[in-house]
Amino acid sequence: MSLSPAAADYILTLADDEHMIGARHTSWIGLGPFLEEDLAFCSIAQDELGHAIGLYRLVTGNDDIDELAFRRPPDGYRSSWLAEWPADEWASALVRHWLYDRAEQLRLANVAGSSVPELASLVPMFEREEELHRHHASQLLERVLAGGVPPELAAALDVYLPLAATLWVAPVEESAALQEGVATAPFSELETAFWAAIDDDLASWSQVFGQWGGGEPLTAETWHAGIVGGRDVPIDATHE
Repeated sequence: MSLSPAAADYILTLADDEHMIGARHTSWIGLGPFLEEDLAFCSIAQDELGHAIGLYRLVTGNDDIDELAFRRPPDGYRSSWLAEWPADEWASALVRHWLYDRAEQLRLANVAGSSVPELASLVPMFEREEELHRHHASQLLERVLAGGVPPELAAALDVYLPLAATLWVAPVEESAALQEGVATAPFSELETAFWAAIDDDLASWSQVFGQWGGGEPLTAETWHAGIVGGRDVPIDATHE
């Protein structure tokens, strides 16, 4: 299989997000608030890293992915700030998990009919696992919020809702990739659907909607203020 530069760039963007979110999730193995969450996050991290491996293999064309996955310079990675940002509190890890997997649902659907058949063929397996991830995050947040908004969760929403905007910084070669049929819609369209889904979730948890949605539909413009870079600027370039 030979990928065009645009297809390789697009797939690498997805792969780097999966790699980084999986790696960040692994930091919570053994440290979750109770045993079931340790096991759940271990499984979710394994899934995300497995997705990254599958995508990296498409880019390299073989199983020798270590150079691509681990040995690029920092500015060679295409992962978003949401995936890269440290989550030192359990509430932060949970909020990021919820936001990332909501986005992943849209991004997978966007490549389900890809002109790269090997990419399209990965979607059904990935989506079966992602459906479980979304259920886990939503169910746990619903339980946590049933008694009100813990201060730790409020703080996590303040940090990670703005960072979710960086998931939608488009791949460098997005225009060419769309022309080639690698994906169906630009990230800008997916972002609109993403904020609508987040809006719906917040509305269903009425305890938080007023604070973070303000009764108005969430949009990219709501959260982009103060976010610079996200894929083309590594976190460490601006946050030591």
